[in-house]
Amino acid sequence: MPTDLPGELMHAEPAPDISVVVATRDRPADVLHLLNALRVCNTGAITEVILVDDASGRPLETPRGEWPFRLRLLRNEVRRGAAASRNLAAEAAHGQVLAFLDDDARPLPDWCGVLCETLTANRAAITGRVLPFDSGVVSRARQHRYDTRYDAHAPYSAVRFFAGGNSAVWTDRFRAAGGFPDLVTASDNGLVERVAEQGGEVIFVPELRVAHRNSKGARIAFREAWRSGRLAGGSRPVDCWRQFRGAARTQPWAADRPAAGLNTALQAAHSLARALPTR
Repeated sequence: MPTDLPGELMHAEPAPDISVVVATRDRPADVLHLLNALRVCNTGAITEVILVDDASGRPLETPRGEWPFRLRLLRNEVRRGAAASRNLAAEAAHGQVLAFLDDDARPLPDWCGVLCETLTANRAAITGRVLPFDSGVVSRARQHRYDTRYDAHAPYSAVRFFAGGNSAVWTDRFRAAGGFPDLVTASDNGLVERVAEQGGEVIFVPELRVAHRNSKGARIAFREAWRSGRLAGGSRPVDCWRQFRGAARTQPWAADRPAAGLNTALQAAHSLARALPTR
């Protein structure tokens, strides 16, 4: 449990009931590791974990075990993506708080305690840090992007990002905002805009940490970079070039040349996709 939190967070208040939402596809072993990590970190506030099987090739079965929370399994008959799966679970949730985790995440032992202390009534949502438990070049490249984003924000400041793999929001706020926009990529950050329209903010809590498998492979990394560029398309080529140059200059060339090179290539794919005319 963190001991250096701001003074206003140290008041003892009843912990809210938390519904943990996990969208998953074809990763039963990861789901079991995640549930065991939640078992360890649970302070009693996690009352249910809702798994949404997004049309796995082999349907997910309810993991066996003695869990200190209710375990619920929903299923999409056809693949709908993370945003739609999370929205489905959110509609069925009973908790006062919705906490979102990726199926390949491992919340650290103090995760639940930090969530309960920092998601105060005057905050619509909180989002935290992602740390890697793998160490390949794709993982290191992605972690550098995470760390660059974190370094740009002071602790407990309002941010424009929302890590769908490590975040929490008041259930009524989430529903009033209409949930995640149903996008292939960037649906997490789209929620920030919807919450802001309702007068709320997402607060960065660096102590809210999960370990995560950062690497899904280079092919998927390039596909996601291209796709996000297309979704944000319509930019002037000169602006895309400036974005690319700025990203290339901030890479860890001295400390990790392979990761820097990969990130530069991913940024090139993203910038090119943005520069192409939209249909």
